[in-house]
Amino acid sequence: MKLLGIYLMKVLGIYLMKVLGKPDDGAGMELMKLLGIYLMKVLGKPDDGLFLTFVLGQYRCGVDGFWEDLNTWNKTLPDCVPDCGTRIVRGLQRIIGGKVATTGEHPWQVLLKYNEHQGGGALLYDNWIITAAHVVHNFEDLSNVIIKMGLLRVKDSAFIQGWPETIIVHEGYKYGNNFDNDIALIKLRNKVPISENVLGICLPGKEEMFQISHHEHSNHIGLVSGWGVTEKGFGSRTLRSVEVNIIDHSQCKAKYAAKSTSNVQYRVTENMICAGYEGGGRDACSGDSGGPLVFFNAQSKKWFLGGIVSWGLDCAVAGQYGVYTKVDNYLDWIENTIQKY
Repeated sequence: MKLLGIYLMKVLGIYLMKVLGKPDDGAGMELMKLLGIYLMKVLGKPDDGLFLTFVLGQYRCGVDGFWEDLNTWNKTLPDCVPDCGTRIVRGLQRIIGGKVATTGEHPWQVLLKYNEHQGGGALLYDNWIITAAHVVHNFEDLSNVIIKMGLLRVKDSAFIQGWPETIIVHEGYKYGNNFDNDIALIKLRNKVPISENVLGICLPGKEEMFQISHHEHSNHIGLVSGWGVTEKGFGSRTLRSVEVNIIDHSQCKAKYAAKSTSNVQYRVTENMICAGYEGGGRDACSGDSGGPLVFFNAQSKKWFLGGIVSWGLDCAVAGQYGVYTKVDNYLDWIENTIQKY
């Protein structure tokens, strides 16, 4: 019945435009709205959203960053923001310590390469990438920076490429000191085409529902993805993901403090979150740095960025955890940086 509603809507819409003119003449649009509301009451709301966009006169965000009227293709409203945080979930093959990703499962995932170095990142909107400062702090020649999106395998020939316009490393990050303020943004020269396979991750809000902690009532299980080193000791050729538990901050801080020596201090700051398992076995690792740690918001039904893969000692070792940049501590910095550039 819903498919019939979509078909009837198309026929009625075309007929009305031929008789009354395009919907923006007022009378045609009002009549189309009434017919749309009637069909929704009788047939139910179609699943694909086409019913609402065509009959009720809604718009979609075009690839070029402007609102697009689906009836006339006119650009009617400027500066729209692409959707974020939705993904395709299919059956996955289980592997040790994680899962092999499938097409569209992590559409925000970005692969960064610079000479022999490799890291990860996440797409924001359609022309920004968020990553770790330690991944990009020495990216001096932007022409040598390779940015790939929409791929599963490192050597896939089909992907969406980004070209960096500028790289902004957080001013509080000091390489070689510790990993505090380990966050950076890359502005792209091009706006990438948004699709099921390439889509930005949502940023968290400041509301309580976005709080991340080890408590079960908050966001306590995250999903981390990347092409980093696997349990075999080599970088993965295929994108992988794994669920990790958020670890009590004081517990993680104490664990790393106990491993510190007079020469090396492992300091977990308030700008970091820890994740992993007490028994080990699941973790991010070398090559995953800069990649996203994301969480599902049950209210919006979308995924948001909670952490950025930052540092750790040995990977997936019992009693030792991965450390991530705490994104919600940097929301103002992200917003101000994007507005500035």
